Amino acid sequence: MTQILFIFVFLLLLLGALLVVSDAGARRAFRIALHRRVARLRPPRYAIVGDSLAAQCDWRPLRRRPFDVLRLSLGGATLKDIGAQIVEARMMGARCFVIDGGLNDLLFDAAPLAQIENDFRALLRRLPEDARGVLMLAPHVADAAMAPRIDEINALMRALAEARGLAAVDLATQLSHEGVRLPEMTDDGLHFSPLAAKLWVRAAKERLLRDGLA
Repeated sequence: MTQILFIFVFLLLLLGALLVVSDAGARRAFRIALHRRVARLRPPRYAIVGDSLAAQCDWRPLRRRPFDVLRLSLGGATLKDIGAQIVEARMMGARCFVIDGGLNDLLFDAAPLAQIENDFRALLRRLPEDARGVLMLAPHVADAAMAPRIDEINALMRALAEARGLAAVDLATQLSHEGVRLPEMTDDGLHFSPLAAKLWVRAAKERLLRDGLA
């Protein structure tokens, strides 16, 4: 009882500090610190790891209780960075993951397919042995010229993820047409519009439900 009371007071203090901190990075650090404390008693039900696409989504539809959803995704994250996010989630006891990634490696680092394969294999090795969850395949962007390479990394990551026991979710038909992101599904050609973000979360939840994980 004393331990629970201590944790409750700790959470209130951190929440108060969080409210007065305006920096997004500091808020994220506070939120993760809260999760670390709560995870000592109850591990998170889901861990969201990935880049800005996952980071900008509202994952509350997955939540049944506070702290069910551990959000570690971060804008600009590469596959190597996402592997580190998985290690963090694993340390908190997470066993069910929603994963996205690969676009930053492809679009901004111009990583060759072999490097993306190596980095994604390394990411998967960081998962707990009993991990379950879904891989959200990379959506097309507004630049049609990038579609073939996006399709190429998606095919690669789908095969590796499914071999590891993860489901793959592909929203290409809903978010894009002929390899080009639909205007209503993006604000800048790369990131999600509110509608696209909602569809992404819904698709992840539906697949988790189908697999008995939600």
